[in-house]
Amino acid sequence: MTSGNVSLREQTAINLRDMTADDLGAASGLSKALGWPHRLEDWEFMLRLGHGLVATLDNGEVIGTILWWSFGARYATVGLIIVSSSWQGHGIGTTMLTTVRRLLPGYTICLNATPAGQPLYEKLGFVPTGIVEQHQGNGVSSPIIALDAGQRMRPIVQYDLQDLVTFDNAATGMDRSALVEELVQNAKGVVIDTENGILGYSFCRRFGWGWLIGPVAAKTEEQAKALISHWIGTHGGEFIRIDTPTSANLSVWLDEMGLIRVDVVNTMSTDPVLIAENAPQYFALTSQALG
Repeated sequence: MTSGNVSLREQTAINLRDMTADDLGAASGLSKALGWPHRLEDWEFMLRLGHGLVATLDNGEVIGTILWWSFGARYATVGLIIVSSSWQGHGIGTTMLTTVRRLLPGYTICLNATPAGQPLYEKLGFVPTGIVEQHQGNGVSSPIIALDAGQRMRPIVQYDLQDLVTFDNAATGMDRSALVEELVQNAKGVVIDTENGILGYSFCRRFGWGWLIGPVAAKTEEQAKALISHWIGTHGGEFIRIDTPTSANLSVWLDEMGLIRVDVVNTMSTDPVLIAENAPQYFALTSQALG
């Protein structure tokens, strides 16, 4: 998608253009200024999967960012909406988000909003739909959670890809095939398998200050706990983060595992995301930006 240059209000010295790999160093600097943990490699991962815009001054300085990811023909997520503190209050965030909405006609758009950003998103038609809890820490407990007879946990392999795409689609309501393929190729993953197919999956990858568990989807809460506990045991004593919807009902258990709740954000969307009845449940996000 190409946006061209977009003037912002009467600030003719500020323009929007497509984000490129050459912008990621500056983008990473903006996120670090906010205290966000994203490494340059995390920015590369997210831009590779989607699209971005940057707000720049005439001298080329990057002062704002926004990324988005199209999942099928109906849904998209937006994230990493940042405006340099020196340039806040000039309508840059509003213009970036309204530009992205024009580039996604007919899409239901979802995002996870910090308290600072939520008033802007509400003005632009986003409605709160849930809460995501950020848990992190050095996992101190990793109980072995027994699976039912006929179920086994095993590593994800390439031939699982189509089954994983189908399972993820059911859990999220979105066609995230490109994201799932990227995770299969470049993250660690496990599934709960049976002779009749998979009952759950989880991925774990390097992110920020350590490891990130997610996405995680499963048929039951106990299966999700088994999938998450696997990674806590694998990386015991290392820094781990997981972002989980409050509807997953995992917060108290994660605290007991040593992954303490440190923050919450509001999930918002322009329209409801439709999930089929009796679908698998989504227990942990890929990231707050990606959903």
